[in-house]
Amino acid sequence: MSAVKLLTVTSLTVGIRRSGALATTIVNDISFDIASGERFGIVGESGSGKSLTLRAIAGLLPKGVEVLSGSIVYDGRELVGMPEAERRRLMGPEIAMIFQEPMTALNPVLRVGEQIAEGPRRYLGLSKKSAMKLAIEMMAKTGIPDPARRARAYPHELSGGLRQRIMIAMAVSCGPRLLLCDEPTTA
Repeated sequence: MSAVKLLTVTSLTVGIRRSGALATTIVNDISFDIASGERFGIVGESGSGKSLTLRAIAGLLPKGVEVLSGSIVYDGRELVGMPEAERRRLMGPEIAMIFQEPMTALNPVLRVGEQIAEGPRRYLGLSKKSAMKLAIEMMAKTGIPDPARRARAYPHELSGGLRQRIMIAMAVSCGPRLLLCDEPTTA
């Protein structure tokens, strides 16, 4: 018996258009399936399009970069062309992403505990107090020493390794079914 496919990417091509014409293809015709509970990795040289493939799945492509063709089906729903508001509702509770560089992904003016608690408040309907308790639990699960104290820190007050663990805690705080890791992690 085969596992149920959670994600199916078919003939995905990502690139940049200039004046309506194709200027550069970055990801060319990639296809793969990921079953529920499966771990899957994309390997390639720096600049080969691994991060942009993940960002296409998450709907977080940089300005000017777009899915040129292909299909991304998550749990039976086509993501390519899905309205942005509907796509945003999937991010957090269904699909989460751990970004490669936490210092650019974390908000520098918010304490890290608040940033972890934001998803559970928004998507799980937790109170501020319950969400902060969950944030501290997630920090402990990712191996952050003294998580209650560190939850009150700003990103710049933490080492790069701790910031990466904060990103992991944020990503898993809502219990997503699909976790996209933009670099190898221990998640």
